[in-house]
Amino acid sequence: MNPPEPPAAPATDDAMTRSEQRLVAGTEVFEVGRARLRKYVVTEDVQITVQVRREELRLEREPIADGHRTPVEDPDVFGTLEEFGGPEGGVIFDVVLHEERPVITTEVVPVERIRLSKIVQTEQHVATGEVLKERIEADVPGRPPMTFG
Repeated sequence: MNPPEPPAAPATDDAMTRSEQRLVAGTEVFEVGRARLRKYVVTEDVQITVQVRREELRLEREPIADGHRTPVEDPDVFGTLEEFGGPEGGVIFDVVLHEERPVITTEVVPVERIRLSKIVQTEQHVATGEVLKERIEADVPGRPPMTFG
């Protein structure tokens, strides 16, 4: 076996490479502020109007016209002595009166939703900076000097 051949030497083509710097734009993210939602409770005096009803007693008298007055034939119209002879007298009609009173309670109801959200705004920003550029001059006999770059 033959030993491996050494790599070929780079060919020179008598050429020159001209290079230059370019501005490269990028971004970095920085914290510029914070926002937060915080819920707390306050006490507030509130007035509401409540409609309430109550019963009142009205005494009504209705006279009986002369033409309608007829003798009562029922022997119990005035009642018995046991009925009318007690400490309270005779027949008692009870009327119960009622009234409404306000009853105040509280209830929890949702009224609004609050949310923090981020909106990304995009804008153009012009950046300036210095860059280096190579120039190549060529002096060729019989020609005026030439500059590249």
